[in-house]
Amino acid sequence: MDFTYYGDLLGISGYYRLNPSVAKEKLNQFYDITFESLSEYCRLNSMATVEMFSDSLLFYGDDVSTALEQLHSVYARLLYKGMLLRGAIVRGRLQFEPRLTYDNYDKKLPQDDTLARAMGLESTKKGARLLIENQLAAELLDECPEWLTQEGYVMSFNNPHYARIPESSSLRRISPTPEQDAYEYLYFWLSPDHKAYLSLDREFRARDLEVLRSMTSESISIHYRETMELLKRSKIRQKVTNERLGIA
Repeated sequence: MDFTYYGDLLGISGYYRLNPSVAKEKLNQFYDITFESLSEYCRLNSMATVEMFSDSLLFYGDDVSTALEQLHSVYARLLYKGMLLRGAIVRGRLQFEPRLTYDNYDKKLPQDDTLARAMGLESTKKGARLLIENQLAAELLDECPEWLTQEGYVMSFNNPHYARIPESSSLRRISPTPEQDAYEYLYFWLSPDHKAYLSLDREFRARDLEVLRSMTSESISIHYRETMELLKRSKIRQKVTNERLGIA
């Protein structure tokens, strides 16, 4: 299934105001971590494309299920370095119209509204979020329609069809936003295999976010607060899933 993801690293303009060298180092880490997370996937998948410019990340291709798993890696690794990425993924692969260009004059006119939808959805929420367009979430959960609602997910464990889906499945991490106007990916939910793959030696602590939130202004702290709330939602769903599936 075709997809387009757009995201941007939060707080870069503030780092530039503090010290340009600090901002550059943050961007350098952003580029390195993203490359480490996505380069192998792109090397093996010719339809996948990553473009990075300043603090923005574009990722588009033809396999959205695998893309979510790759983005899970990006988000988790960035967070362990104290960096907040906010983005959204939508249905459809970004394509550009062929235009007359020169070696030093590049034109990229999108053929449709795919990029605009991704950028528009990304800007609707605060915090380090991975938002999923409603239509795309419905297609991803086509075989698990009950999971399109919170109550449907919680009540589904008595159904053998849903109980067979492993705890590590990315589908279990697709959840309605609290406002129920879109979907989000619960990337704080890390299974043991995720931790091994990401070489993470501990869980990310909510206390880390709380300390950072308390030391910043409201315009900045809201991003930490909303990221903390996402962490809580992730852990609640992880806990109920493990309990209902009998996972120690």
